[in-house]
Amino acid sequence: MRHLITLALLIATLHASAQRGAGPPAIGRVYGRVIDGGTGKGAEFTTVAVRLAMRDSLIGGTITDGKGEFSIERLPVGPHLKVTVSFIGFSPWEKQVQLSRERMELDLGNISLEPDAELLKEVEVVGERAAMTMQVDRRVFNVEKDMSAQGGSGVDVMKNVPGLSVDLDGNVQMRGSSPQILVDGRPTAMSLEQIPAEDIERVEVITNPSVAFDANATGGIINVVLKKNTKPGYSGQVQAGIGTNQRYQGGGNINMKEGRWGFNLSGNYNTGANNTNGLTDRTELSNGDVTGYFRQDARSESVRTMLGGRLGVDWQVTNRNLITFSQGLRAHDMSGDDHLDATILGPGRELLSTASQYNGTRTNTLSTSTQIGFRRKSPKEGREWNADLTYNRWARDSRADLDQYAYASDGSIMATSPRLQDNLGGSGYDQLTLQADFTEPLGEKDKLEYGLKADWKLDNTYLDVFVTSPLVGSNVLDTSLTNDYDITDIINAAYVNWQHRLSDHWSMQAGFRFEQTWYVTELKNKDITFSYKYPDGTENLAKALFPALYLSRKWDDSMREVQVNVSRKISRPRFWQIMPFIMNADSRNVRIGNPTLAPELSTLAEVNHLLPFMKGKASWLTSAFGRYTEGVITSYATPLPSDTTLLLNTFVNGSYSASGGWENILKIEPVQGLQLTLSGTVQYTDVALSSAQSGTRNQGLNWNAKALVAWRFMKEWNVQLNGEYESRRIQPQGYYIPQYGLDLSLGHDLTKKLSAVLAVNDVFYTRKWGNITDTSYLYQESFRRREMRYVRFTLTWKFGEQNTSLFRKRQQQQREPGGSGGGDMDM
Repeated sequence: MRHLITLALLIATLHASAQRGAGPPAIGRVYGRVIDGGTGKGAEFTTVAVRLAMRDSLIGGTITDGKGEFSIERLPVGPHLKVTVSFIGFSPWEKQVQLSRERMELDLGNISLEPDAELLKEVEVVGERAAMTMQVDRRVFNVEKDMSAQGGSGVDVMKNVPGLSVDLDGNVQMRGSSPQILVDGRPTAMSLEQIPAEDIERVEVITNPSVAFDANATGGIINVVLKKNTKPGYSGQVQAGIGTNQRYQGGGNINMKEGRWGFNLSGNYNTGANNTNGLTDRTELSNGDVTGYFRQDARSESVRTMLGGRLGVDWQVTNRNLITFSQGLRAHDMSGDDHLDATILGPGRELLSTASQYNGTRTNTLSTSTQIGFRRKSPKEGREWNADLTYNRWARDSRADLDQYAYASDGSIMATSPRLQDNLGGSGYDQLTLQADFTEPLGEKDKLEYGLKADWKLDNTYLDVFVTSPLVGSNVLDTSLTNDYDITDIINAAYVNWQHRLSDHWSMQAGFRFEQTWYVTELKNKDITFSYKYPDGTENLAKALFPALYLSRKWDDSMREVQVNVSRKISRPRFWQIMPFIMNADSRNVRIGNPTLAPELSTLAEVNHLLPFMKGKASWLTSAFGRYTEGVITSYATPLPSDTTLLLNTFVNGSYSASGGWENILKIEPVQGLQLTLSGTVQYTDVALSSAQSGTRNQGLNWNAKALVAWRFMKEWNVQLNGEYESRRIQPQGYYIPQYGLDLSLGHDLTKKLSAVLAVNDVFYTRKWGNITDTSYLYQESFRRREMRYVRFTLTWKFGEQNTSLFRKRQQQQREPGGSGGGDMDM
């Protein structure tokens, strides 16, 4: 009877509290287990109540189940709360807690009730820090706030992130290196272009990750966190867009959480066309004298279509045990036509010949990603176990036609022309990753993190090349260009990381990671094998050890923090850098991968300082960084020995690369509604090829700047301006040309649920990527565009209701058919 009365009072008080109107967001949860101190068993029917500490007013409560477990949701975030656990014949248990947006859930552990024993204990748990976009060791970017990315892909998101740049092929660069891309903290078969922007909740950028992450992170880590509902209720959105250049987009997602179950489901379709151009202008040299000129104009037409979806399920087995499952499926189809027109001149600029080439490509790609995870939290605060299994599969089928025509100066076709090449190929890989991570608190000042990881990747790629020409006949297999190879890539790792609080303001962490690498490339049709193994017995042991050290200083009552770190990393070649296929890009350039590439090893160091000011309305993150790389992987161009008029473009291991720089990010809100994010980096680079590539060395300074201006006015209107400039950047045999552009977006909230965005990409049509190669045998300037300017209009309808139960609401509507059934559907 006593418990029925208590429950009645709880319900009445909560109902009255719900009528008082808006307050702090009620999105928090506390949970735990009550045990009988005498028997050690779960205490059933124990009353658990939560009150506001200042007013002592009841805001939540429940009774424990048969195991003694309880969970109280919809608690306010921010104010101090008092949790009371009571049962007849036992001394009550109390604890003062505080929830924050960074810590919306709190495990109270095993609560032991003792007969006639006073166990009053008040402990204040203070939130770590308020929600922010910058931290001393990482930057966190909320994608929903970026209007220019709406209706786009992960590539559109990355180009607006301070400190990141996107190249011609959609690959991300950070401080001159390629970062490792993770999705929800794990490797993925999906490219950024295949991930819809509306599926991304936030992007985490870590410039020098700890040993808990893969050592293959010389360029840092970018973790793409997908949307998932962690609060009771449901939410989602439906989006549709249309734009110039045959751009059409549609998609939707829904996230639900009911009791111990959480679900998320999304689907997306995106298509668009591009008409771009390019130019190659070359002066050929010999002993300093001009021997000829070559100019080529390129026109490209392409259509890309992406279709896919994702399903995720979370099962909270108990308050401390969580099982997760996710399945992603993405399809990407691309077709492109390139028209190349070339003019070949002699040293006196007399016409020698002309050429034209048509490249037609058709590529179909399918990727899947499956993950099963388990998380266990201990009653001991901070102790946690995580384990997950990830399986990625990627498959691609492609066909390309490369038709070349050569004409004499009088316009007649040459005897060796035409040359018609038909490429039939495909590739695919299977990747299995098993990872286990453990966190163990060691008293109040120490914490130990350790874990294991195994990664197995099997790759097969083949290419059959058939050639028709007056020299070889019709449809003849070209064995020099045909390839069929397998890659076996196995990495096993173990790490340990120790965190220690030196004083109230200073802390440190020291870690060590061991990675065993076994890599084999086998060209099956040519009986050729390339491989490396780290360590190989006791040899190359240094190439398997990766230490890291971090030292930080925090200030009281402030988010100000300074961190100094140093670590050792490895960067393994990308698949497109090792793919040993000869591709005739045009009549003067040949591209080929280098299967003999070895990983590069780097030492990284940083000094970071995060300084908030203007009473929290502004923050400044400044970072001084340095990197030294042995065996640097870099692009390399040299004349083809069999035909010196052809330039062979490939990748090699150079001698070294040394770089250092200074990066700054400033986020400020000068007036209400106006947000400015300004960033810039200055970097000096010194890079040298090995003696096998003539030991060429280049050094120089480069810089970049990026600005994001967002202004909300008249309550319902938003305008956003994104701009960036990247100066020229050196490479061993020249430099990359400057790149810059400007995007403009205008948004309007039509209703509380419906919003519209009009975006213009590359307003002044200035974005282009290219390089200048300057050697003793040629000087060449070239550029290409990734996409043309476009205008895109996107409509987004959001729906849902948080902190509610779908099934209880449905049952209530069934019991009260005449009632309103209630609930404001606005988010």
